[in-house]
Amino acid sequence: MESRDKKVLVFAERMLPSTQTFIPLQVNALTRYQPQYVGLIPADKNYPLEHAPIMLTSDRTRAARIRREAYRWTGVAPGFHAAVCSARADILHGHFAEGGPAAVFLADAAKLPLMLHLRGGAELMADEALQKQLFQRPYLAWRERLWKRASMFLCVSEFIKSKAIKAGFPEAKLRVHYTGMNLKKFTPVLPVAEMDPSLVLYVGRLVPYKGCDYLLRAMAQVQQRQPDAHLVVIGDGTFRPELERLAGELGIRCRFLGERPQSEIHQWLDKARVFCAPSVTLADGMSEAFGNVFSEAQAMGVPVVSSRHGGIPETMKEGVTGLLAEERDVEMLAAHLLRYLEDDGFWAASREEGLRWVRSRFDVQKQTACLENIYDVVRADFRPGEKSQEAVAVEDS
Repeated sequence: MESRDKKVLVFAERMLPSTQTFIPLQVNALTRYQPQYVGLIPADKNYPLEHAPIMLTSDRTRAARIRREAYRWTGVAPGFHAAVCSARADILHGHFAEGGPAAVFLADAAKLPLMLHLRGGAELMADEALQKQLFQRPYLAWRERLWKRASMFLCVSEFIKSKAIKAGFPEAKLRVHYTGMNLKKFTPVLPVAEMDPSLVLYVGRLVPYKGCDYLLRAMAQVQQRQPDAHLVVIGDGTFRPELERLAGELGIRCRFLGERPQSEIHQWLDKARVFCAPSVTLADGMSEAFGNVFSEAQAMGVPVVSSRHGGIPETMKEGVTGLLAEERDVEMLAAHLLRYLEDDGFWAASREEGLRWVRSRFDVQKQTACLENIYDVVRADFRPGEKSQEAVAVEDS
Protein backbone atom coordinates (compact mmCIF):
# COMPACT_ATOMS: atom_id res chain seq x y z
CA MET A 1 0.00 0.00 0.00
CA GLU A 2 1.21 3.49 -0.82
CA SER A 3 1.94 6.00 1.93
CA ARG A 4 -1.27 7.75 2.96
CA ASP A 5 0.15 11.24 3.58
CA LYS A 6 -3.10 13.03 2.68
CA LYS A 7 -6.37 12.98 4.59
CA VAL A 8 -10.02 13.07 3.53
CA LEU A 9 -12.89 13.95 5.86
CA VAL A 10 -15.76 11.56 5.14
CA PHE A 11 -18.91 13.34 6.21
CA ALA A 12 -22.47 12.08 6.65
CA GLU A 13 -25.01 13.65 8.98
CA ARG A 14 -25.89 10.30 10.60
CA MET A 15 -22.71 8.41 11.44
CA LEU A 16 -23.25 5.74 10.25
CA PRO A 17 -26.39 3.67 9.51
CA SER A 18 -25.73 -0.06 9.29
CA THR A 19 -27.50 -0.09 5.91
CA GLN A 20 -25.07 2.40 4.34
CA THR A 21 -22.31 -0.13 3.75
CA PHE A 22 -21.47 1.55 0.42
CA ILE A 23 -19.65 4.35 2.29
CA PRO A 24 -17.16 2.23 4.31
CA LEU A 25 -16.78 -0.07 1.29
CA GLN A 26 -15.23 2.85 -0.60
CA VAL A 27 -13.40 4.29 2.40
CA ASN A 28 -11.73 0.97 3.18
CA ALA A 29 -10.39 0.79 -0.37
CA LEU A 30 -8.50 4.11 -0.14
CA THR A 31 -4.75 3.69 -0.59
CA ARG A 32 -3.37 7.23 -0.86
CA TYR A 33 -5.74 9.14 1.43
CA GLN A 34 -6.22 8.53 5.13
CA PRO A 35 -9.92 8.74 6.05
CA GLN A 36 -11.45 10.50 9.03
CA TYR A 37 -15.19 10.07 9.54
CA VAL A 38 -17.23 13.11 10.65
CA GLY A 39 -20.92 13.20 11.58
CA LEU A 40 -23.58 15.17 13.37
CA ILE A 41 -25.41 12.43 15.27
CA PRO A 42 -25.28 8.62 15.59
CA ALA A 43 -27.74 6.48 13.64
CA ASP A 44 -30.29 4.19 15.31
CA LYS A 45 -28.29 1.13 14.23
CA ASN A 46 -24.67 1.94 13.56
CA TYR A 47 -22.12 0.37 11.24
CA PRO A 48 -19.04 -0.71 13.28
CA LEU A 49 -16.39 1.82 12.22
CA GLU A 50 -12.72 0.96 12.65
CA HIS A 51 -11.85 4.39 14.07
CA ALA A 52 -13.93 6.78 16.17
CA PRO A 53 -15.58 9.57 14.15
CA ILE A 54 -15.55 13.26 15.04
CA MET A 55 -19.10 13.98 16.16
CA LEU A 56 -21.23 17.05 16.83
CA THR A 57 -23.16 15.00 19.41
CA SER A 58 -22.58 11.46 20.60
CA ASP A 59 -26.13 10.42 21.49
CA ARG A 60 -29.69 10.61 20.18
CA THR A 61 -31.41 12.34 23.10
CA ARG A 62 -33.95 15.08 22.40
CA ALA A 63 -31.32 17.70 23.29
CA ALA A 64 -28.89 16.09 20.83
CA ARG A 65 -31.44 16.14 18.02
CA ILE A 66 -32.20 19.81 18.70
CA ARG A 67 -28.48 20.58 18.58
CA ARG A 68 -28.17 18.77 15.26
CA GLU A 69 -31.07 20.70 13.74
CA ALA A 70 -29.68 24.01 15.01
CA TYR A 71 -26.38 23.22 13.31
CA ARG A 72 -28.07 22.26 10.05
CA TRP A 73 -29.65 25.72 9.96
CA THR A 74 -26.84 27.91 11.35
CA GLY A 75 -23.51 26.10 11.09
CA VAL A 76 -22.58 27.34 14.56
CA ALA A 77 -20.56 24.86 16.67
CA PRO A 78 -17.12 26.22 17.65
CA GLY A 79 -15.98 23.11 19.54
CA PHE A 80 -17.06 20.80 16.72
CA HIS A 81 -15.31 22.97 14.15
CA ALA A 82 -12.14 23.04 16.25
CA ALA A 83 -12.09 19.23 16.37
CA VAL A 84 -12.59 19.04 12.61
CA CYS A 85 -9.83 21.58 11.95
CA SER A 86 -7.45 19.68 14.23
CA ALA A 87 -7.72 16.69 11.90
CA ARG A 88 -5.69 18.71 9.36
CA ALA A 89 -7.44 17.24 6.36
CA ASP A 90 -6.92 18.00 2.67
CA ILE A 91 -10.46 17.58 1.31
CA LEU A 92 -14.01 16.99 2.54
CA HIS A 93 -16.13 14.31 0.87
CA GLY A 94 -19.77 14.62 1.96
CA HIS A 95 -22.64 12.23 1.28
CA PHE A 96 -26.28 12.95 0.38
CA ALA A 97 -27.76 16.21 -0.87
CA GLU A 98 -29.66 16.90 2.35
CA GLY A 99 -26.32 16.89 4.18
CA GLY A 100 -24.99 19.54 1.80
CA PRO A 101 -25.53 22.63 4.02
CA ALA A 102 -23.71 21.04 6.96
CA ALA A 103 -20.92 19.95 4.61
CA VAL A 104 -20.56 23.56 3.43
CA PHE A 105 -20.33 24.80 7.02
CA LEU A 106 -17.59 22.27 7.78
CA ALA A 107 -15.66 22.92 4.57
CA ASP A 108 -15.74 26.68 5.23
CA ALA A 109 -14.62 26.25 8.85
CA ALA A 110 -11.67 24.04 7.85
CA LYS A 111 -10.97 25.92 4.57
CA LEU A 112 -11.20 22.72 2.55
CA PRO A 113 -12.32 21.84 -0.97
CA LEU A 114 -15.73 20.18 -0.93
CA MET A 115 -17.11 17.24 -2.93
CA LEU A 116 -20.64 16.03 -2.33
CA HIS A 117 -21.90 12.58 -3.28
CA LEU A 118 -25.48 12.47 -4.59
CA ARG A 119 -26.84 9.06 -3.63
CA GLY A 120 -30.60 9.43 -4.04
CA GLY A 121 -32.19 11.92 -1.68
CA ALA A 122 -33.25 15.55 -1.93
CA GLU A 123 -32.12 15.82 -5.56
CA LEU A 124 -34.92 13.42 -6.51
CA MET A 125 -37.74 15.40 -4.94
CA ALA A 126 -39.77 18.39 -6.11
CA ASP A 127 -39.60 21.56 -4.03
CA GLU A 128 -43.20 21.10 -2.93
CA ALA A 129 -42.39 17.67 -1.50
CA LEU A 130 -39.19 18.94 0.15
CA GLN A 131 -41.05 21.84 1.75
CA LYS A 132 -43.43 19.40 3.45
CA GLN A 133 -40.55 17.70 5.27
CA LEU A 134 -38.99 19.74 8.08
CA PHE A 135 -35.77 17.76 7.75
CA GLN A 136 -35.34 18.92 4.15
CA ARG A 137 -35.90 22.64 4.71
CA PRO A 138 -32.27 23.52 5.53
CA TYR A 139 -31.32 22.01 2.18
CA LEU A 140 -33.84 24.27 0.43
CA ALA A 141 -32.55 27.29 2.33
CA TRP A 142 -28.85 26.69 1.65
CA ARG A 143 -28.75 24.77 -1.63
CA GLU A 144 -27.71 27.70 -3.84
CA ARG A 145 -24.74 28.30 -1.60
CA LEU A 146 -24.00 24.57 -1.81
CA TRP A 147 -24.12 24.68 -5.61
CA LYS A 148 -21.58 27.52 -5.64
CA ARG A 149 -19.29 26.26 -2.86
CA ALA A 150 -18.83 22.62 -3.90
CA SER A 151 -16.10 21.86 -6.40
CA MET A 152 -17.82 18.72 -7.66
CA PHE A 153 -20.94 16.59 -7.19
CA LEU A 154 -20.41 12.86 -7.66
CA CYS A 155 -23.50 11.03 -8.93
CA VAL A 156 -23.97 7.33 -8.27
CA SER A 157 -25.66 6.84 -11.66
CA GLU A 158 -26.55 8.55 -14.92
CA PHE A 159 -30.10 8.57 -13.60
CA ILE A 160 -29.09 10.63 -10.56
CA LYS A 161 -27.12 12.99 -12.78
CA SER A 162 -30.18 13.63 -14.93
CA LYS A 163 -32.31 14.25 -11.83
CA ALA A 164 -29.70 16.61 -10.38
CA ILE A 165 -29.65 18.66 -13.58
CA LYS A 166 -33.44 18.99 -13.44
CA ALA A 167 -33.19 20.00 -9.78
CA GLY A 168 -30.87 22.90 -10.64
CA PHE A 169 -27.43 21.52 -9.78
CA PRO A 170 -24.71 23.06 -11.99
CA GLU A 171 -24.27 20.55 -14.80
CA ALA A 172 -20.57 21.33 -15.26
CA LYS A 173 -19.89 20.15 -11.70
CA LEU A 174 -21.73 16.82 -12.01
CA ARG A 175 -19.80 13.60 -12.60
CA VAL A 176 -21.01 10.00 -12.61
CA HIS A 177 -18.86 7.70 -10.51
CA TYR A 178 -19.79 4.09 -9.71
CA THR A 179 -18.62 2.97 -6.27
CA GLY A 180 -18.04 -0.66 -7.23
CA MET A 181 -17.87 -3.66 -4.92
CA ASN A 182 -15.39 -5.86 -3.11
CA LEU A 183 -15.08 -8.64 -5.68
CA LYS A 184 -13.05 -10.79 -3.28
CA LYS A 185 -16.09 -11.01 -1.00
CA PHE A 186 -18.70 -11.27 -3.73
CA THR A 187 -17.54 -14.47 -5.38
CA PRO A 188 -19.65 -17.65 -5.55
CA VAL A 189 -18.54 -20.58 -3.43
CA LEU A 190 -21.22 -23.25 -3.83
CA PRO A 191 -21.17 -25.36 -7.00
CA VAL A 192 -24.29 -24.95 -9.14
CA ALA A 193 -25.51 -28.41 -8.13
CA GLU A 194 -25.77 -27.28 -4.48
CA MET A 195 -27.75 -24.09 -5.16
CA ASP A 196 -31.49 -23.96 -4.44
CA PRO A 197 -33.20 -24.09 -7.87
CA SER A 198 -36.46 -22.69 -6.42
CA LEU A 199 -35.17 -19.82 -4.27
CA VAL A 200 -36.07 -16.20 -5.07
CA LEU A 201 -34.18 -13.72 -2.87
CA TYR A 202 -34.92 -10.11 -1.87
CA VAL A 203 -32.39 -7.99 0.03
CA GLY A 204 -33.13 -4.37 0.90
CA ARG A 205 -34.89 -1.98 3.22
CA LEU A 206 -38.58 -2.63 3.66
CA VAL A 207 -39.91 0.76 2.62
CA PRO A 208 -42.56 1.53 -0.03
CA TYR A 209 -40.30 2.61 -2.91
CA LYS A 210 -38.38 -0.68 -2.79
CA GLY A 211 -41.48 -2.40 -4.21
CA CYS A 212 -41.41 -5.62 -2.18
CA ASP A 213 -45.23 -5.69 -2.20
CA TYR A 214 -45.17 -6.09 -5.99
CA LEU A 215 -42.71 -8.97 -5.62
CA LEU A 216 -45.08 -10.68 -3.15
CA ARG A 217 -47.95 -10.38 -5.64
CA ALA A 218 -45.73 -11.71 -8.43
CA MET A 219 -44.71 -14.68 -6.26
CA ALA A 220 -48.38 -15.57 -5.81
CA GLN A 221 -48.58 -16.00 -9.59
CA VAL A 222 -45.23 -17.82 -9.77
CA GLN A 223 -46.25 -20.34 -7.13
CA GLN A 224 -49.45 -21.19 -8.98
CA ARG A 225 -47.24 -22.68 -11.73
CA GLN A 226 -44.20 -23.59 -9.65
CA PRO A 227 -45.42 -24.67 -6.18
CA ASP A 228 -41.84 -25.32 -4.98
CA ALA A 229 -40.79 -21.71 -5.61
CA HIS A 230 -40.22 -19.82 -2.39
CA LEU A 231 -39.15 -16.31 -1.38
CA VAL A 232 -36.70 -15.16 1.30
CA VAL A 233 -36.87 -11.49 2.30
CA ILE A 234 -33.84 -9.98 4.06
CA GLY A 235 -34.15 -6.47 5.45
CA ASP A 236 -36.23 -4.39 7.80
CA GLY A 237 -38.15 -1.13 7.79
CA THR A 238 -41.43 0.61 8.45
CA PHE A 239 -43.23 -1.28 5.67
CA ARG A 240 -42.48 -4.74 7.11
CA PRO A 241 -45.77 -5.26 9.04
CA GLU A 242 -47.79 -4.42 5.92
CA LEU A 243 -45.68 -6.77 3.82
CA GLU A 244 -46.04 -9.64 6.28
CA ARG A 245 -49.80 -9.08 6.35
CA LEU A 246 -49.93 -9.13 2.53
CA ALA A 247 -47.85 -12.31 2.33
CA GLY A 248 -50.28 -13.96 4.73
CA GLU A 249 -53.30 -12.84 2.73
CA LEU A 250 -51.76 -14.16 -0.49
CA GLY A 251 -50.83 -17.45 1.15
CA ILE A 252 -47.37 -17.55 -0.43
CA ARG A 253 -44.28 -19.44 0.68
CA CYS A 254 -42.21 -16.59 2.08
CA ARG A 255 -39.82 -16.04 5.00
CA PHE A 256 -38.98 -12.61 6.48
CA LEU A 257 -35.56 -12.78 8.14
CA GLY A 258 -35.12 -9.14 9.12
CA GLU A 259 -31.78 -7.34 8.89
CA ARG A 260 -28.92 -9.83 8.63
CA PRO A 261 -25.11 -9.48 8.67
CA GLN A 262 -23.25 -9.30 5.37
CA SER A 263 -21.76 -12.75 5.92
CA GLU A 264 -25.23 -14.29 6.05
CA ILE A 265 -26.42 -12.30 3.03
CA HIS A 266 -23.48 -13.73 1.07
CA GLN A 267 -24.59 -17.24 2.03
CA TRP A 268 -28.13 -16.60 0.80
CA LEU A 269 -26.85 -15.08 -2.46
CA ASP A 270 -24.66 -18.13 -2.91
CA LYS A 271 -27.75 -20.36 -2.81
CA ALA A 272 -30.29 -18.25 -4.68
CA ARG A 273 -31.58 -18.99 -8.17
CA VAL A 274 -32.69 -15.42 -8.88
CA PHE A 275 -32.59 -12.04 -7.11
CA CYS A 276 -35.59 -9.68 -7.32
CA ALA A 277 -36.20 -6.17 -5.94
CA PRO A 278 -38.77 -4.31 -8.08
CA SER A 279 -38.45 -0.67 -6.97
CA VAL A 280 -41.08 1.92 -7.90
CA THR A 281 -41.24 5.72 -8.07
CA LEU A 282 -43.24 7.34 -5.27
CA ALA A 283 -45.47 10.40 -5.59
CA ASP A 284 -42.80 12.63 -4.00
CA GLY A 285 -40.19 11.49 -6.55
CA MET A 286 -38.27 9.07 -4.32
CA SER A 287 -36.60 6.43 -6.50
CA GLU A 288 -33.75 3.92 -6.54
CA ALA A 289 -30.53 5.82 -7.20
CA PHE A 290 -28.50 2.84 -8.41
CA GLY A 291 -28.95 -0.42 -6.51
CA ASN A 292 -25.59 -1.87 -5.46
CA VAL A 293 -27.28 -5.11 -4.45
CA PHE A 294 -28.06 -5.89 -8.12
CA SER A 295 -24.40 -5.81 -9.12
CA GLU A 296 -23.53 -7.75 -5.95
CA ALA A 297 -26.04 -10.46 -6.87
CA GLN A 298 -24.61 -10.79 -10.39
CA ALA A 299 -21.09 -10.97 -8.93
CA MET A 300 -22.33 -13.98 -6.94
CA GLY A 301 -23.66 -15.60 -10.11
CA VAL A 302 -27.32 -14.75 -9.46
CA PRO A 303 -29.34 -13.28 -12.36
CA VAL A 304 -31.57 -10.35 -11.43
CA VAL A 305 -35.17 -9.28 -12.04
CA SER A 306 -36.43 -5.78 -11.34
CA SER A 307 -38.30 -2.74 -12.65
CA ARG A 308 -37.18 -0.42 -15.41
CA HIS A 309 -36.70 2.24 -12.78
CA GLY A 310 -34.17 4.80 -11.55
CA GLY A 311 -30.56 3.72 -11.85
CA ILE A 312 -31.33 -0.02 -11.86
CA PRO A 313 -30.88 -0.50 -15.65
CA GLU A 314 -27.27 0.68 -15.20
CA THR A 315 -26.55 -2.27 -12.89
CA MET A 316 -27.08 -4.96 -15.55
CA LYS A 317 -27.12 -5.88 -19.21
CA GLU A 318 -30.84 -5.99 -19.76
CA GLY A 319 -31.99 -9.18 -21.42
CA VAL A 320 -28.59 -10.79 -20.83
CA THR A 321 -27.69 -10.67 -17.12
CA GLY A 322 -31.11 -9.59 -15.91
CA LEU A 323 -34.70 -8.88 -16.92
CA LEU A 324 -36.73 -5.71 -16.33
CA ALA A 325 -40.48 -5.12 -16.18
CA GLU A 326 -42.26 -1.80 -16.25
CA GLU A 327 -42.94 -0.39 -12.79
CA ARG A 328 -45.83 -2.13 -10.97
CA ASP A 329 -46.27 -4.71 -13.73
CA VAL A 330 -46.86 -7.78 -11.56
CA GLU A 331 -47.60 -10.09 -14.50
CA MET A 332 -44.30 -9.29 -16.24
CA LEU A 333 -42.35 -9.66 -12.99
CA ALA A 334 -43.87 -13.10 -12.55
CA ALA A 335 -43.07 -14.03 -16.17
CA HIS A 336 -39.42 -12.96 -15.73
CA LEU A 337 -39.09 -14.92 -12.48
CA LEU A 338 -40.60 -18.00 -14.09
CA ARG A 339 -38.20 -17.77 -17.01
CA TYR A 340 -35.22 -17.92 -14.66
CA LEU A 341 -36.80 -20.68 -12.57
CA GLU A 342 -37.74 -22.86 -15.57
CA ASP A 343 -35.23 -22.14 -18.36
CA ASP A 344 -31.94 -23.70 -17.25
CA GLY A 345 -30.06 -22.69 -20.39
CA PHE A 346 -31.05 -19.03 -20.18
CA TRP A 347 -30.33 -18.98 -16.44
CA ALA A 348 -26.85 -20.46 -16.94
CA ALA A 349 -26.00 -17.98 -19.72
CA SER A 350 -27.17 -15.04 -17.57
CA ARG A 351 -25.13 -16.32 -14.65
CA GLU A 352 -21.90 -16.61 -16.63
CA GLU A 353 -22.23 -13.24 -18.37
CA GLY A 354 -23.19 -11.55 -15.09
CA LEU A 355 -20.06 -12.87 -13.40
CA ARG A 356 -17.91 -11.48 -16.22
CA TRP A 357 -19.70 -8.17 -16.74
CA VAL A 358 -19.71 -6.88 -13.17
CA ARG A 359 -16.02 -7.66 -12.81
CA SER A 360 -15.28 -5.52 -15.83
CA ARG A 361 -17.21 -2.49 -14.51
CA PHE A 362 -17.60 -2.50 -10.73
CA ASP A 363 -14.27 -3.35 -9.10
CA VAL A 364 -14.08 -1.13 -5.98
CA GLN A 365 -10.27 -1.08 -6.09
CA LYS A 366 -10.23 0.41 -9.59
CA GLN A 367 -13.12 2.77 -8.85
CA THR A 368 -11.53 4.05 -5.64
CA ALA A 369 -8.20 4.64 -7.38
CA CYS A 370 -10.16 6.80 -9.82
CA LEU A 371 -11.82 8.57 -6.88
CA GLU A 372 -8.42 9.41 -5.36
CA ASN A 373 -7.34 10.90 -8.68
CA ILE A 374 -10.46 13.08 -8.51
CA TYR A 375 -9.47 14.17 -5.01
CA ASP A 376 -6.04 15.19 -6.35
CA VAL A 377 -7.45 17.37 -9.12
CA VAL A 378 -10.11 18.99 -6.92
CA ARG A 379 -7.45 19.86 -4.35
CA ALA A 380 -5.12 21.27 -6.96
CA ASP A 381 -7.82 23.57 -8.33
CA PHE A 382 -9.15 24.74 -4.96
CA ARG A 383 -8.51 28.32 -3.88
CA PRO A 384 -9.21 28.84 -0.14
CA GLY A 385 -11.44 31.81 0.52
CA GLU A 386 -13.26 31.63 -2.81
CA LYS A 387 -16.94 30.99 -2.08
CA SER A 388 -17.73 29.86 -5.60
CA GLN A 389 -15.69 27.00 -7.02
CA GLU A 390 -15.39 26.53 -10.77
CA ALA A 391 -16.01 23.09 -12.20
CA VAL A 392 -12.92 20.94 -12.49
CA ALA A 393 -12.29 18.47 -15.29
CA VAL A 394 -11.01 15.02 -14.40
CA GLU A 395 -10.12 12.28 -16.84
CA ASP A 396 -11.13 8.71 -16.00
CA SER A 397 -8.22 6.57 -14.95
